Amino acid sequence: MKATLERSLLQYGLILGALYQLYQCSFDVLTNASLNSIFINLIVTIFFVLLLSLTRLEKSLNLVALLLHISLLPAFAYFWHYNGGINGLVPFILCMYVGFIIATTNGIEKWVSISLYLVAIAVFIYFPFLLGANETHSLNLESKPIDYFIVALIITFFTIYLKSKYVYYRHEVDVRNSQLEHIAATLIHQNEELKSQQEKTKMINENLESLIQEHTRGIESKNRELAEYAFINAHMLRAPLSRILGLTSLMEMNDKSSNNQSEIQNIKTLANEMDLVVRKINEVLN
Repeated sequence: MKATLERSLLQYGLILGALYQLYQCSFDVLTNASLNSIFINLIVTIFFVLLLSLTRLEKSLNLVALLLHISLLPAFAYFWHYNGGINGLVPFILCMYVGFIIATTNGIEKWVSISLYLVAIAVFIYFPFLLGANETHSLNLESKPIDYFIVALIITFFTIYLKSKYVYYRHEVDVRNSQLEHIAATLIHQNEELKSQQEKTKMINENLESLIQEHTRGIESKNRELAEYAFINAHMLRAPLSRILGLTSLMEMNDKSSNNQSEIQNIKTLANEMDLVVRKINEVLN
């Protein structure tokens, strides 16, 4: 967001600068100013337009801004020399331009540009002889109020643009904050639902454990009953069957009559069948 704001401010400043230089060219032509002044103002205008096209390139903001600030230093020196020095309009524009540097650059490019301009301003003010004697005859006192009015309009438009950008980005921040609040509320609601589901799962697990324990107790009880039944079946039921089978064997050996032999054989067969059933029950239980 910061890079986008700096890019838009740089583009807007280049547009205002190009318009101001066009105004200066037109004013110089109407007032029969020197060809050098007209030519320099026209070159600066074209330079602004070229830089404005370069700002559309990705990742070129700081380099374009640094190129702009360094390239304009000779122009400021020229206008300082030929337009009255400290008594002209250039000091006012220089102060405004330093603010423009701060608003449109960041990182090392910003500090390099500010340092260059502070050094240039100090040289212009305290060592004017390095530029030669200032030519105050080029200073048009009648146009000076108009120039100040134009510059004031530029500052006003730039301030309005800054305010609109501030309001726009403030609105964007408010929208994103509301979205984040909605997301946070959704997450809180989902967290509460998750806690509720966890509590339900915990209750189900606890009930499941109690059901398993109860079922386990029932199985153990059944196993004890089956063990008792197996014991009864093995000892209390098979013992009489064994005695019956033994008695039938003795009766077969001692009683040779055909009638008794048939009855004894029937008893023996029934006892063997019952013994077989008891054995199968024991096998299933074991």
